[in-house]
Amino acid sequence: MKTYTDRRGFAMPAAIGALVIMAALVSAGFYMARQELRIGVASNFANMALNVAQGGSNEVMANWNGYQLGNIPMWGDTTIVDTTDVGIWTVNITNTNNVIYYLDATGEITQGEAWGGATRNIGIVTRLIYADIHPPGALTTRGAVNVKGTAEIIGTDEVPAGWSSYCGPTDDMAGVVTDDISLVTTTGSGTIDGDPPAEEDATIVDETFTEFGDLDWAELTALAQLEGKDITGLGNTISSANPVLDGSGLCDEAVLTNWGDIDPTQPCGSYFPLMYHGGDIRIQSGGMGQGILLVEGDLDLRGGFVFHGIIIVQGTFQTQGGGERVVGAVMAGNDLTLDQDFTGGSTIQYSSCGVQRAILNNASLSRARPLANRSWIDLSALLN
Repeated sequence: MKTYTDRRGFAMPAAIGALVIMAALVSAGFYMARQELRIGVASNFANMALNVAQGGSNEVMANWNGYQLGNIPMWGDTTIVDTTDVGIWTVNITNTNNVIYYLDATGEITQGEAWGGATRNIGIVTRLIYADIHPPGALTTRGAVNVKGTAEIIGTDEVPAGWSSYCGPTDDMAGVVTDDISLVTTTGSGTIDGDPPAEEDATIVDETFTEFGDLDWAELTALAQLEGKDITGLGNTISSANPVLDGSGLCDEAVLTNWGDIDPTQPCGSYFPLMYHGGDIRIQSGGMGQGILLVEGDLDLRGGFVFHGIIIVQGTFQTQGGGERVVGAVMAGNDLTLDQDFTGGSTIQYSSCGVQRAILNNASLSRARPLANRSWIDLSALLN
């Protein structure tokens, strides 16, 4: 007699099991493919975000504007934001010492609907590259210097009133630096002070007043004219130099007699123009200015005019009356070695901060560049 094993229903469970396994394999395949897609897309958008952040920092450095950014106090910061076709970049700029700036740049992708929102963050340490103008004293010149009345030429480094948060350590300089110290005299209550009060430098030549590192006199004057600050057309006497605001209350740079405001809290307080006059000039009456003043001929200051920054004169420089005050430095070529008289209550006061801010805050004379070594860091992982 034959015996049969009951095998009913075996095929169907086996088939169902096979289908389950196949479905699991297919699902796993789809899942892995989806994950690979998501990883690939996420990686692509992360790279796009990095490019946006890098592009934002590059744009800030390429279009560095000392006028806009030079009024950041030391260890203060400001933020610039802009959009691109694929996202938004945000660059936070921190001033560490008026020369070294730290850029914290973030790029965010806004396109791609569900795939958008990727962000990357980078940090870049930059250094300002600027015109090499380093006056060695309050007044650098040639020929006779006569300080009379109550006039003062002081090389003791001074921080201008209201500027303390923008200035670094002080460094006293000579009051007068000239090619022949025997021609420097004081009469009455005239004062020359500094470290030392007067210093002789036999190397002072024409180029001292026309060569400034990579820039020369012709290039400086061309930059002033390019900025629209050729003030030759104002004539040989100027008595109305004062800050001017436009209808919106902003600093109106287009006005030729607007030379900035020595009060940094005012709308023109961060405006340090580069100005050029092609002949002899007299500046008189009350008024103010800051930045760099270039004079092709002679300069005569009178009245209560106040200027913070650098004055470079190819001819002679003299002061008369009382109240005129230069805080920064003066360089007067005096190529004919004529007598230069400083009378009344006028003051030439050395200020390293006045010199430095006049250069660094001018849009034409300063540029930001990354440090040569280890300037760049990806901060994205630190923020997750």
